[in-house]
Amino acid sequence: MSHSLWHKYRRSLAIAGITASGMLAISVITLRADSVADLSRQLQNSDPQVRYEAAKQLEELGPNAHAAVNELAVTMSDEDPKVRYRSAKALSRMGELAAAAVPSLMEGLKDPERDVRYYCAKALYKIGEAAEPARDAVAAALSDEDADIRRYLVKALSEIGEEHEPSMRAVEKLLKDPSQEVRKAAKDALEDMQD
Repeated sequence: MSHSLWHKYRRSLAIAGITASGMLAISVITLRADSVADLSRQLQNSDPQVRYEAAKQLEELGPNAHAAVNELAVTMSDEDPKVRYRSAKALSRMGELAAAAVPSLMEGLKDPERDVRYYCAKALYKIGEAAEPARDAVAAALSDEDADIRRYLVKALSEIGEEHEPSMRAVEKLLKDPSQEVRKAAKDALEDMQD
């Protein structure tokens, strides 16, 4: 095969590949929207394992599953702790797109399960300023026994507690926390809150 013929052949393959990948992307977007709606319905299934798997798959979709925020917020009060955990984790992957779930995440900070509280704290941090209604609940939860949870709560307050005196006082207390990571997060948060 001559060099120019080989070049034309490679170019044809490249164009075909681009076209095929574009078609695949459109198919994936359509499939994703359908699957999010289907997974949202599965969150209401009577079988806790089905609800758990649906929340897990929504978590894997991350921000692309934002259409399921309201359904995930409802499952934050599921009787099964594994479902609550997966729902909180899914919401933590959505950032500010999960803002509608703030009331459920606030309640989740009181959950008896450590992993539920952890992902609620992480979700509130990632939601950022839109989590401002949770400010008092976040400050109240700073006494959590788990250092990783306290660290995310401090980070959340640095986003939502700016120039809010009670939040700043609550974070100041953590400058003496037993965990070095929490102390560092508190120091950084206070600097952010005072700017």
